[in-house]
Amino acid sequence: MAKHQREVKAARNKDQSRFEHSEVFDDNLLPEATEIERLFTIDSNILDWLKSRAEKEQDFRHVAYERRISLVDKHNKRDHDTSRFALIIYFILVGGCVAAAYCLLEEGRNLQGSIFGTAAVVLSLAVLITRREPKAPKNKDA
Repeated sequence: MAKHQREVKAARNKDQSRFEHSEVFDDNLLPEATEIERLFTIDSNILDWLKSRAEKEQDFRHVAYERRISLVDKHNKRDHDTSRFALIIYFILVGGCVAAAYCLLEEGRNLQGSIFGTAAVVLSLAVLITRREPKAPKNKDA
């Protein structure tokens, strides 16, 4: 029914290697009309069988698509929750450092409290200002 074409190429120059992989799938669930006619001459029930197979294949594709979407949603939720948890921990640590610097200043250790408080504020701002480059997504289905 479905036609599948696969092509793999590899090339190598002095310092570079290149690997190319491409696949082509025919998404038709039913064979061509001429092929159906030839199969009908062999078996008169082939049309019903082909229809039932096409329906099962379509149902499978829908289920696989829903599973893939569910996995992506779970992954995105996990990333979002991790980022939220990291921000909460970050602000707790910054607040603790500022509170520790305040306690040092209250005890009369002005130099240590000033240095600790300034370092905490500068490092917290540096973390917030520094942009993290997003990772390139791994595309296994391409």
